[in-house]
Amino acid sequence: MSIVLSNATEILTMKRGLGVVKNRSILIEDGIIEKIGTVRPKKHYRIIDATGCVVCPGFVDSHTHLVFGGSREDEFAMRIKGLKYEAIARAGGGIASTVKHTTKASEDLLYQLGRQRLKRILRHGTTTVEIKSGYGLTSEVEYKMLRVINRLKKRAPIEVVPTFLVHTVPAKVKRDDFIKSVVDEMIPYVAKNKLAAFCDVFCDRIAFSKEESEVILSAARDWGFKLKIHTDEFANIGGALVAAKLGCTSADHLLVSTKRDIVAMKKSGVVPTLLPGTSVFLRLNGKPDMQAFRSARSDVAIASDFNPGSCMIYSMLKIIALACLAYGMHVEEALIGATKNGARALGIFDRVGSIEEGKQADLVVLNVDNYRKIPYQFGEDMVSYTIKEGKVIYGKNN
Repeated sequence: MSIVLSNATEILTMKRGLGVVKNRSILIEDGIIEKIGTVRPKKHYRIIDATGCVVCPGFVDSHTHLVFGGSREDEFAMRIKGLKYEAIARAGGGIASTVKHTTKASEDLLYQLGRQRLKRILRHGTTTVEIKSGYGLTSEVEYKMLRVINRLKKRAPIEVVPTFLVHTVPAKVKRDDFIKSVVDEMIPYVAKNKLAAFCDVFCDRIAFSKEESEVILSAARDWGFKLKIHTDEFANIGGALVAAKLGCTSADHLLVSTKRDIVAMKKSGVVPTLLPGTSVFLRLNGKPDMQAFRSARSDVAIASDFNPGSCMIYSMLKIIALACLAYGMHVEEALIGATKNGARALGIFDRVGSIEEGKQADLVVLNVDNYRKIPYQFGEDMVSYTIKEGKVIYGKNN
């Protein structure tokens, strides 16, 4: 099918900086961006009037925990009253609570919940989403989660990237025994059955040490996984340097990363991924050293970290606004982080993340007349169309 996005007020190509092109059209042929410029309409074209609109690449949410059972609004209320996330986790809440509900949920229920959540996020302009396991902790439930994620990958209208997450040590299991089971059983099984593209590990003072994280990620790399790491959220225990040493595709959270960490990640090609929604949701006082990222010329991504405990925000429009308000990111940095650099954080920038002739047509049409209004209007319902591989998957005027 041929589609023309006609006379867009601004097109954010992301070629150099935002790469703003004004008052031009985009021709899409067979799922590919054929032309950016002046397009003469033909009878078989579907014309979408983008006058007064900003067209940008579809948002790439490179860090989510979208498949889960249960909810944790009780913990939200506790935190509002002043109880800390780590204290809740040590008392049996936190990840353990979601593990309990996810373990009880059937595979079909988790799939239906995942479908509902994906329908919501595409209405907010997300065209690619990473989804992690990690709420199983036992091999049986981790595999169940990954099967659900792969069902969503096959059937969802947006692109799903599955990740095997080694999240924490289950109760009443020795740390060494659990890590051995991850390395000797879970990682080989997930690899052989092609259930995930990435392996991720939570490296922080309430999860795995840097030494344990390196053991897990090294084993995953040997089995052909691309690597990610959660780190430097609550304490700096060296996780960013592990990411640099092992060449992780991304390192995520990074609230307390140092200049040394940031430079090391830049030299190794690690994409720093910041999660401002989580900081706001958990009411964390710290924020990343944006000036250090700028000085290192890092390609910083932003993502939602959508999950039941520490961030129930799934709209990348809101995450863009929070990146500006909570972390002091420039508007341009936040928009690039949600598109181009999000694609880099998943290793798929060759296909998505920018608007270029010959690239996959993943686009979002926003009902604002300049890009600065995107965070300024703080996630207001501004998506007119979401387009994935040249197909309109959401449109108010369909």
